[in-house]
Amino acid sequence: MIIESTDNKNYKYLKGFLNKKQRQKERIFLVEGIKVIEESLKETMPLYTVISTKIMENEDIKNIIEKLEEKNSKVLFISEKIFNSLSDTEHSQGIISYYRFLHSESINSLKSGRYLFLDDLKDPGNLGGIIRSAEAFNINGIILSKETVDIYNPKVIRSTMASIFRLPIYIISEKSEILQLKDKFKIISTSLEKSTSIFEYDFPESLVLTIGNEAHGVSEEVFSYSDDFIKIPMSSKINSLNANVAASICMYEMSKND
Repeated sequence: MIIESTDNKNYKYLKGFLNKKQRQKERIFLVEGIKVIEESLKETMPLYTVISTKIMENEDIKNIIEKLEEKNSKVLFISEKIFNSLSDTEHSQGIISYYRFLHSESINSLKSGRYLFLDDLKDPGNLGGIIRSAEAFNINGIILSKETVDIYNPKVIRSTMASIFRLPIYIISEKSEILQLKDKFKIISTSLEKSTSIFEYDFPESLVLTIGNEAHGVSEEVFSYSDDFIKIPMSSKINSLNANVAASICMYEMSKND
């Protein structure tokens, strides 16, 4: 069966996931693109997958369909003329999968290791890039403040290139929850003042490194919880770096201590 009408109940239901409110209500998010979906299937199965009639005969799509059907994951075919209205991209690849939320809302049982805390980041591209870099540099997980951009924003998901399916993610409702980690973890914040160069700092084995908001940096509240402060030395002509770039440099330096 091919869905050809925007009045179809399945079409209307799935279209709603372009909206954050429905994503939060149903705790389901969407993923687009052949490669990202192929990678995701190594970790988990989607609840639903929609495929444009335009690419039904594509060999990669046929392989994906076979894997989905083996696991009884629902596949729907949508006519090309209405498929793009389900997509968040301008040039869709013709496949979208829908998954249950991946994150945890508790850091009580966090195991030792190196984690990032993202303190109210607002740019989807930054968040997605940081998740991708965190996997590349063997970070154990990422903790997000409640005010950080929606991790299930489609742009964030695309930017992670499937790393979101492999990296533990935690979302806390209050920043003060970080305090419960101080027994096992050193809390470190990035700061230009009274801080140690990342090239001289000896990163401990168990830490939480805070990356601050793009415009305002690390919040005063999180500064008050911090044990150490680090900075990236740079030209005096520049006073800040893109959050993704700064986080990636810090994670690279951490990885050199392994």
